[in-house]
Amino acid sequence: MIKLADNTIQKQDVDTLIKWLSNTDHYTKGKETIKFEQQWSQWLGCKYSVFVNSGSSANLLVVASLLYSGRLRNNKIIVPAVSWVTTVSPAIMLGMEPVLCDCDENNLGLSVEDFETLCREHRPAAAMLVHVLGHANHMDKIMDICAKYDVILIEDTCEAHGSMHQQKKLGTFGIASTFSYYYGHQMATVEGGMVCTDDYELYNTMLSIRSHGWLRDNDEEYKTRQLEKYNMHDAFNMQYFFVLPGLNIRNTDINAIIGISQLNSIDDNVSNRDRNYRQYCSLLDGNVWIQKSETSVVSSLAFGIVDKNKKLITSELIKNGVECRPLICGSIQEQPFWFERYAKRHLPNAEIIHKFGFYIPCHQDLTPEQIDFVSNIIIENSTGL
Repeated sequence: MIKLADNTIQKQDVDTLIKWLSNTDHYTKGKETIKFEQQWSQWLGCKYSVFVNSGSSANLLVVASLLYSGRLRNNKIIVPAVSWVTTVSPAIMLGMEPVLCDCDENNLGLSVEDFETLCREHRPAAAMLVHVLGHANHMDKIMDICAKYDVILIEDTCEAHGSMHQQKKLGTFGIASTFSYYYGHQMATVEGGMVCTDDYELYNTMLSIRSHGWLRDNDEEYKTRQLEKYNMHDAFNMQYFFVLPGLNIRNTDINAIIGISQLNSIDDNVSNRDRNYRQYCSLLDGNVWIQKSETSVVSSLAFGIVDKNKKLITSELIKNGVECRPLICGSIQEQPFWFERYAKRHLPNAEIIHKFGFYIPCHQDLTPEQIDFVSNIIIENSTGL
C-alpha cells in the first residue's frame, strides 16, 4: 500500500511526550503552549502566533477576530472556489457575504483576473486565499490588487507549511495566516492549528476570542487598556470578565509538547516533499496536466493532477494499492452547503477541477521507486485534457 499520507510523529516525539508527562501535573494550555507559539513564530518569521485545536478553528478565529474588532468596513469577503470547506464556512457562520473566486488554471489558487473583477465590483473588506496543496498563489499580483482596492488579505496556509515564494515563507504575506497540524500534514500535533500575524491588536483580539472572550491570556498593555475602557478594577470579578463573544478553541500543553518536538523534523519533511514534487514533475510533465506554480520551495501536501480519464486512472491506482482522493472539495459551489444558500456563477476553471481533478501521494516518506510506480500508472491511463 502506498499511502496518501504518512504520520510525521515519530518515536522520539512520543518519548519526549512521555518524559514530559511523567514530570508535570499541568496538561491544559500553559507555558508549553506559549513556548510552542514562540518557536513556531521564529520558524515562520512572524511576530505572533496563537495555538488552537485545529486548522478549521484557526480559520474561524481569524475571521471572527477581524469582524468583532471592527477591522472590516463591510461584511463582504472573497473566498476561493477551490478550497476546503472550513476555509469558506466561517464567513457563512458569522453572517458575512462570501463571494466565490475562480481558481488559477495552473497553481489552483485565486484567479488574478477574476479576483480583480470581484474586488472592483463588490469592494470587499477582506479576501481569503488558499495555497492549494502547498503551491503559492500569484502573490505579487494579488498583493497589488489588495492594495489597490484596500482589501485585507488572509492566507489559509494549512496545506503549505514551509513552501516559499521568492525565498519568503507562505503565511507571511497577509495580515494573518492559518496552519493545520492534522495527521498527514508537514508536521502534526495529533490535532491542532495556528494563526500567525504581525498585527498586535489582532493578536490580542484572537487571544481573547480563543479563550471565552476574557483577558487572562492577553498582553499586559492590552489588558490594562481594556480594563480602563470598561472601568473594571475589581480583581475578584475580573476573573470572569468577558470583553468579546468568545469561544473555547484552545489546545493543550500535551499537543504543544508534540509540536515543539516536531519542529526538529519539519525542515527535513519540507525538503523531502519538495524533492518528491520535482521527481513527479520530471516524469509527468508533458504527459499529463500537473499543478504548477511560481513557488520556489513546494512543500507539497499532495500532488495535483487533472485528467479527463480521472475515473479510470483513480480506479487503476486504487487497484494497485495507491491511495488517491478528489482534488479537495473540487468547486465549492457544487457542494450542497453552498448551492442551497447562494446562486451559482460561472467558474470555468473550478468546474474543470471538480470534474477531473484528483491528487496522489507526495508525503515525506515516499521512495523514488514508489513515485516511478505511481507515475507509470497515470501515464499509461491518461488521456490529458
